[in-house]
Amino acid sequence: MLAAAAGSFCKEVSVLWGATPFWERKPSTQWTDEEIHQLTTRSPWARETNLDFEAAEGGHLEVPGSGSPYDGRGATTPRPAGVLKKAPVIVRWESAEPIRMAMVSTLPKGFEDRYAIGVSNIPPEAMNAGRRGQDGTPQTLETMLRDLEAAATLEAPGKEPAGAGIVRRIPGAESTYVFGFAKEFLQFTAQDREALFTLRTPHVSVKAKFNLKEMIYRGKLAL
Repeated sequence: MLAAAAGSFCKEVSVLWGATPFWERKPSTQWTDEEIHQLTTRSPWARETNLDFEAAEGGHLEVPGSGSPYDGRGATTPRPAGVLKKAPVIVRWESAEPIRMAMVSTLPKGFEDRYAIGVSNIPPEAMNAGRRGQDGTPQTLETMLRDLEAAATLEAPGKEPAGAGIVRRIPGAESTYVFGFAKEFLQFTAQDREALFTLRTPHVSVKAKFNLKEMIYRGKLAL
């Protein structure tokens, strides 16, 4: 029954993404740079959305080409603290096989047996480790990661939401944070229709919905 459901999903994906998506037509070694960019930024496994955030006090905002309310040229622009802003980010299912093959990289240690959801292109001001916590003490990277871990959820209709058990900032890509959700607490099947990732803290908010019927690779649900 599961194989039949996956086959039905593959047919739906073909309708949504063309006669046959390139990731089904060609081995990953033949994917072009343009195709890899599409797969990792705008595909069933990657969603373009907006991050709402509050700039750190006295900070400057730098967002490349994001349009209104920014200047659209990526210039560094001073903004008053406490004002909510938006920045374009990519929310991506990092643990999915086609994403791993496209990026030719491994997940950080500790993400074994977890769904990994990454949020990339985050402006540094949105995750300012020097921000003070609610008790007035300076916030460190360690405490910030703990706050993010407690504020992230992954869920599917009819199932209990799962919280992130681990959060890491990617070395060499400080604008990317990856959230890990234990598969034992939230098991997706081909019968599930969608998954929703949500991150909401007092300073940062983003959400992305993934259509599971599109996330089929080589006849299997790829998460």
